[in-house]
Amino acid sequence: MMRKHVAILCVIGACLATAAGQTVVKKGPGLVEVTVTGQGMSKEEAIRDALRKAVERGAKTFIHSESETKDFVLVRDTVLARAMGFVQSHRVLSGPRQTPDEVWEVSISAVVSVEGVQNVWGTVKTLLKQIGRPKIMVALTEKIQGQAQEDSTVQTRIENLLLKSGFLLVNKKQLKAIDLKDIAAAVAEDKPQKIQAIAKRFGAQLFITGSTNAVSSGSTLAFGQVRLYDYGADGDIKCYRSDTAQMLASQNGTAKWSDQNPRNAAKKSLWRLGDILGPKVQDNILRFWLDVIQGHGEVVLEVEDVSFRDYLNLKKAVQGIKGVEDVTAKYSNKIAKISIQANMNAEQLAEKIVEVVANLEISDVSQNVIKGKMKK
Repeated sequence: MMRKHVAILCVIGACLATAAGQTVVKKGPGLVEVTVTGQGMSKEEAIRDALRKAVERGAKTFIHSESETKDFVLVRDTVLARAMGFVQSHRVLSGPRQTPDEVWEVSISAVVSVEGVQNVWGTVKTLLKQIGRPKIMVALTEKIQGQAQEDSTVQTRIENLLLKSGFLLVNKKQLKAIDLKDIAAAVAEDKPQKIQAIAKRFGAQLFITGSTNAVSSGSTLAFGQVRLYDYGADGDIKCYRSDTAQMLASQNGTAKWSDQNPRNAAKKSLWRLGDILGPKVQDNILRFWLDVIQGHGEVVLEVEDVSFRDYLNLKKAVQGIKGVEDVTAKYSNKIAKISIQANMNAEQLAEKIVEVVANLEISDVSQNVIKGKMKK
């Protein structure tokens, strides 16, 4: 009888584990099947959250073993940003459905490659040692009822997320009053190039900019006696590379909040907006950063003092390099600007270019830009 009770309890425990989204079953060498539940502000976000949780849960033992290593959080978040790459297959068990608090929820079963996580983890950790942690400048403007605010609630939310992931940030206190004025004007005019110059001056590889605003939408009488002030917040946020001004992310959203105090309602609506937009921007940055350290994405080659004949030969030589996937080039005022999609980073690409173009003298190699000139 005792054995029967134990068996029943085991079955109940297994069912509870499944319901809680905590089951992990080995499927083969380096593979596990995981059942998890994801949440998000949309159906797509809920599925992405579930895939990330599946990878994190499936590779939990390995990830835990790395938890004391240097830059652990940045490596973990960078790897998990590409969670879909480690999921061989998945199926939806229930949902997506919307909860009473307007959050979407979905349960999935996913087959995860733990071996894939381990391989990419090692690559990211090694390359991070070589190139160091990236630095980001966040510069958002914020208004409440049309009045500019000294500190941005949404900016603080985004900065906290990035700091937790291990990114370096430009200290807001280092920005002079003239910088802040220039940034506000650039945001209003939608001219990121002006902010780009400031970001480069502070050594930031990426910069985030945009505007947020909270406005009153009236008030309501709760329970016939408590006056609640309603505020809605909206924001438009973009992220760029500092070297090429390439846009990496463009996110916008809205949020609302009610409170007995009008200012509290406004600030809380902005904080809620940060909860919505912050993780999206962070995810875009992490995805881009993984591409950079793995040598994927765009590298720009800028060469001065180039004749048109040299330009044609240079473009042809770059197209013939093994590992180069796509080349887009333009020629103006004796300057060749070549955008290169390759499976290597800028330094590796620069080495290959000088091997095939003997009269090219490289003067500078940054994270995503190679600069040089043609020798006479």
